[in-house]
Amino acid sequence: MATTARTRKTSKTVSEEAPVQEATPEADSAPAAPDAAPLEPPHVDEAPEPPAPSPYVTPTEVIPDEENLSDVILDDATSQPPADLDAVFVPLTPFGSTLQCTVRLVERTFLGPHHNPVTRLLQPKGAVVSEGIAARIRERLDAQAERTGSNQ
Repeated sequence: MATTARTRKTSKTVSEEAPVQEATPEADSAPAAPDAAPLEPPHVDEAPEPPAPSPYVTPTEVIPDEENLSDVILDDATSQPPADLDAVFVPLTPFGSTLQCTVRLVERTFLGPHHNPVTRLLQPKGAVVSEGIAARIRERLDAQAERTGSNQ
């Protein structure tokens, strides 16, 4: 095994290097590059502000096809048919052609080969719909009111 010899700088060696550094005035006037980068935190930009939430609620399901239409449309809050059919859809703006649903409408229907009962969302509360969609739902609500009114 080969051994390596290590030498230590003595105080004499350090003191001999000092006059060498002082003797060169050019080294003092020129800025010296740092050996390592300064320890500063990295610059991080603030996250942008999130967009404002939309005041409109979009319906998840407009109207199912004719085969899967249900006979029972309910207000989800009361689990009863809407009491005031005229107040279910109100105009969004005074002169606009879009309407806003004021209640959460769900329908109870039976799906599948075994006619499993399901409750599905027809229109969420606050949904903005066209006049045509509102008219189709309103027709179903009127027909439902006539059926329940004639049975009582």
